[in-house]
Formats: sequence, C-alpha cells, structure tokens
Amino acid sequence: MKRGRFRSPAEWKSALLTLPDDLCGELLQNLLGTPTSPFRKPQLIEDAANVLLREDIRQTIGAYIDERDHTVIAGVALLEEPTVQELWQFFAGDFRYPEFHELLINLEERFILYRFPQDPPGRLALNPLLEPVLSPFIADTSPLFPSMPWDGDLSGSRRRLRVDDRILAALIALAVEEDYFRADGGVRKKVLHRLDRLFPGLEAPSLINALRGLGLFQQDHARLYLDEGRLRAYTRLSSRERLVYAAAGYACFVGLQGQEESRTRTVQVRTWADFIHRFLGRLEPSRQYPKVSLHRFGEGVIREGIEPVGYGDPAHGLDLLLEALEGFGLLEPSAPGCWRRLVPEAAAKTDGPVLAMDRAFSFVLYPEITFEDALAAALCSVPQNGGPGAAEVVLRFELTKSSVARGFDRGMDAETMLDLLTRLSGNRLDRNLRWTLEDWECRHAAVSLYKGVVLTLGEEQRYLAEAGPVASLIRRILAPGVYVLSVPEQSEAVAALQKAGVDMIARYEDPSRGASSKEKAGDPGEFQGYPALLDLPRPAGIPEMSVPENKEIRAAARTAIQERFHRALQDLPMSKAARQAVQARIQRRVILEASQLLGAAIPREKDEARGRDYVGKAGIAKQAIAAKSLLEVLWPHPGGGSNHTVGIPEALEKWGGESVLRIRPLFHGECAERCKQGQRLSLKAGSGRAKAAPGTIRLPLSTIDLVRRMRPSFFGE
Repeated sequence: MKRGRFRSPAEWKSALLTLPDDLCGELLQNLLGTPTSPFRKPQLIEDAANVLLREDIRQTIGAYIDERDHTVIAGVALLEEPTVQELWQFFAGDFRYPEFHELLINLEERFILYRFPQDPPGRLALNPLLEPVLSPFIADTSPLFPSMPWDGDLSGSRRRLRVDDRILAALIALAVEEDYFRADGGVRKKVLHRLDRLFPGLEAPSLINALRGLGLFQQDHARLYLDEGRLRAYTRLSSRERLVYAAAGYACFVGLQGQEESRTRTVQVRTWADFIHRFLGRLEPSRQYPKVSLHRFGEGVIREGIEPVGYGDPAHGLDLLLEALEGFGLLEPSAPGCWRRLVPEAAAKTDGPVLAMDRAFSFVLYPEITFEDALAAALCSVPQNGGPGAAEVVLRFELTKSSVARGFDRGMDAETMLDLLTRLSGNRLDRNLRWTLEDWECRHAAVSLYKGVVLTLGEEQRYLAEAGPVASLIRRILAPGVYVLSVPEQSEAVAALQKAGVDMIARYEDPSRGASSKEKAGDPGEFQGYPALLDLPRPAGIPEMSVPENKEIRAAARTAIQERFHRALQDLPMSKAARQAVQARIQRRVILEASQLLGAAIPREKDEARGRDYVGKAGIAKQAIAAKSLLEVLWPHPGGGSNHTVGIPEALEKWGGESVLRIRPLFHGECAERCKQGQRLSLKAGSGRAKAAPGTIRLPLSTIDLVRRMRPSFFGE
C-alpha cells in the first residue's frame, strides 16, 4: 500500500523502540554522544528526535549528503518503501553489492533511513523528521535517470531506413504473395534474399514476425494468409500507434516463442503495447539516455502493474524491448551506449496525388499516402526496389497478373482497382491499364476455387439475400440461391439469418476441422481490436531534464565541517584506538556536532583481514559465522586477477591440515562459475576431495586475499 514518501514521526519512533537494546543503544549513541541505558529507551528516542529537529543539525545533515546518498534517497522515495532487494535490483550496475550494503548502513546510522518491522518487514523508509532536508533531494531525480542533451537535427537524422506506413504495407503484401516457408518451417532463402534486396538495413523477416505476433497473419503450411478482422482493426490506428503495436507484436512473438494461440496472443499484445507506450512517454526526444536509465524507466512501468510476457529478467527484457523499438524506428542508438527516442513523422495531409504512375503498370507511393490506401494498392501489386540508398529507398509497386489476381481473390474487381489508382494518382493512368485489368478479371473468373462458408437458399427464401443482415455478408453469388459469405465461421452467418427472422437453419460442418479452427482463423467475433493508446500524464519523479546541481557547494561545506571536527579532536585526550574510531566516524559523517566527539570514542571490532594475516582471517570468519552476517571475500583467479563474492559463511572446516571457508554466495547465478573455481582451489592434489553443498564455495584461508565482515543493519534485516 502506498503511504507517500514519509511515514509519521510516531511510526519512526516505534521502529526504534522495537530494536534490540544493544543496537538501539549504539544507534542513539551515534547521535547523542553519551552511553545509553535500555531502561531510558523511550526518553532517549525523544531526545534524539529533538536533536534532529534542530536547524543547525539539519543543515549539517544536508551538507553531508553526497551524490551517492542523493541517488539512494531519491530511489527509496521513487520506489515508495522498497525492500533492500527491490532497491538493489533498481540500482543494478551502479554499485558493487558491498558498497551498496555499506551505503545503506551508513544512511541508517546517520538517521536518514530506517526500516520498519511491520508486514512486510524490512522495507526501507525515509526519516519523517528530516522531511525539509530530504525533500529537495527527492524532487531532483536526475541522478536516477542520467541523460545527455541530443544536439543533432531530430527531423533530418537518418541512419538507416525507417519503417513507415508504406513499408508496412509492402511487408504485408510480400508476406502473402507466395510460399513463405520451407518444408522444415524456416523462411525460404529466395524470400530472404528478396527482403534483403528490397529493404537494405532492415531486419525484414523480424518485422514480418512482428506482424505475425500481432495476429495479422495465419499460417497454413507454407503460406501466410491475412486475418481480415485484425487487419481492419490495425488499419484504424494512427501511424504512431501502428508502430507501437508492431513493436509489441515483435516482443510478444519472441516472448511467446512463436505460439499462435489467439486469445493469449491478443492479451499479451495489448499488454506489450501499453508497456511500450508508457515507456516511451518517459523519454524526452531532445535527450539521449544510457542503458541504466532505460532499465529504470522499464522498472517504473512494471511498478505501475504493466509487466508483459517475455520481459522476465530485467536485463533480458530490456534487450528485447530495445530490439523491438529499434526495429520499428521508435528508438535509435545515438552516442556510444546511449539511445534517443524518435518521433514518427505523421503523414502530411494533401489534396494532391499521393501515387505516381511512373510506367503503365507500376507506381511509386508518396509519404503523404494513408496506410489504408497504401495497403489497398500494395495488396494488388508486387513491391519492387526503386532506389539505391538504404536511407532513401523508394518502393516501386508493379501490377502483375498474379498480384492483380490476388486482389480479385480478396474481393476487389477491376473497377475498384481503377477507381483507387485514379483517385490516388490524380487521374493519371495509362489508357491501356483499364483494358488489361478487365481482361485479367474475365480470365480470373473463368476458373474458380472457393473456401469458406457457403449459404444455400431455397427458391422461396431467396428474398433473404436482399435483407440487410444477410446481404452485407455475401461475397460472391455462385449460382441462383448459392452464395459465398465473407465470414470465417458459421456462427456469424447464423446470427445474421436469425436477425432476418429465420428460425430453422441447417448447418453442415467439415468433419476434418477440429475444435481449434476458430482460433486458427482468428475469429473476429471475439477479437476486440487494438485499443487506442491514450496520452498519459508524465509520472511523478521523472525529470524533464537534469536539474542544475549544487554539488560543489555541498562538497565544500562538507569538507569544512569535517575539518573543523578533526581540529577539535586534536585537543581531546584519548587513546590512539579511540582517536582512530572517532576519525572513522567523522569520515562516515556520523558526527554532527562537537559534543559527540567524546561519546563517539568506541573502538570498532576489526572487520577485515588481508593476505598472510591467517589468524585475523580466521577470527573474522568465525565472528561472521556466529552472527550469520555477510562476508566479502576476494581470492585469486587461476587466469590472473581476482574473484569476488559476497555471501553467508557457513563453516570453517579442516581438510588435510588446511582451514577451508565454506560460504554460500548471495547471488547464485553470478557465482556459478566461481563455485567451480573455488573447488579447484580448495584442496591440494593428494589430500582428498570433499564435496561442498550445492551453491556453496569452499576456499582455503591461505588462498584468500581479503576477508571483510559487512556490518549488519541496525534494524536486524
């Protein structure tokens, strides 16, 4: 449940009251500078609250906040009380885990972060007493979403061929032109060669797969056939929406691994389209973003409850998303490791010609043409390559006998084709075109095959063919009383006849058709279309651009404060160990005023050992095992360099006179190979070999370069 960015001061105090006495005492002593008594815990918490409300203390806390602190504070606010794991995933790639862990502990001991014990436990929250100090850092989310200005010409930049309505129409026409697949299911080499020649620089087979993912095609052995219901719905979208849905279709096709189940595909396409639409809404076209920002934008959409199939692991999901968006020209690589959002250019409206007949039977489409007109022209013609440059390809379409026959098969006739070409070209057709199309139409009708729903009406019922509900479904009259309907299933024809008043209808099913025929046909009666993508308000916390920084001012103030405390420390009588402990606390920015210097003189336990300090490494390992705290370990890599892991130490074992540390890595996938390397390092030849538990690493202490015990949270999580 969302609670806003700050809980109440009472909840913060309650979280401190539930801490074990020793941890609460240590935390409060950091602030109050005097030893604490568990019997006075409620009063000491009130004293701590009063200190944090002082203006001079707040100014020091604000000056102490550096860029890394700022990043975590803004992240906790944006994610609204995340778990440590959720925050770590959000910052993937920004920190090594030991640094991230130590940063959280440091923010706890500085009273900026705390964790509350309620269900679910361990969620990170911001101290409500410091709201005036933390609010400016929360408002500036630029560290979370780094970006750079894009100085190029957004309107004229062309690095490769960009997908537009004309190319989509050409791809659809090519996919249904002839046999697309080989017998083994792969795309025919002839088709691949042709697609590469027509669309240099584009992954045309992947783009066609995207349209398959949308459900625009149904596969029947070697051929692809158009699903007319989905195609009509796709045509009604705007140019930008068509590209977004096409990118969604590609991501869905890959995510579902080519599954053709209609209902699942439709739902997932809508989810992907919504995800992409919201993702792109977070990007400014005038800026370019590194991958870490794009990852976080994607995570932000998922937090809104939109998680599409195939996104899964964020790293894999982001790669799939980038591949889909780049394929359809919605995103483009800019500077190395950065991407910028491209805004599809809407076709300019014109009253003039949008099609040029460059020869008697071929034409070129202008960018101003609508998708509906481009598709109608493309589906009765054959795309040809009409230009040399990848970024300036001019698609020429040619009217051939087979392509015109394909148009006739879809219900067009010669007069319809001529009317379309006349309107689009401004009445600039070759006079021989009409004669040729009418001749092909006569030859096409001489021999016919039909597949679909056939309606027969007795002589007394033939008046139904002129009734509105039935007449709109008739595609062709084969003979008196015999009609081919333009519906894929009998159910629609039955509904139309019942609407016309017929109460008894004979239905003859093809026995070879199974229960899945409706799904294979893509029943338009169930299909709800592709919903329009409404513009959404920009999410809170997403910067329009980077806010001007005052990092230098804060850094100077921080340095001045710490130097003042170091000078004051020189005049205090204390042991060398105590002085080193206080100096460490000054560096960790725990000391907020001079009165804390004496109370802060608590030597810390040794928490790391290196190299040949065999006893020190063993002692730290035993402490971590007893406390079940995290341990950071570095050891040599056989090929040079060092291995590194963070995990829970399980035991310190004796093997062949050697002490061996058994540790379970915190990140199992990351350390799978390191487990094998650890096994190779663990025992010398001839001393026997013991098996470690699955997912653990066994390392001799003598081979370990560093053992560091990581401080646990004050709040026990």
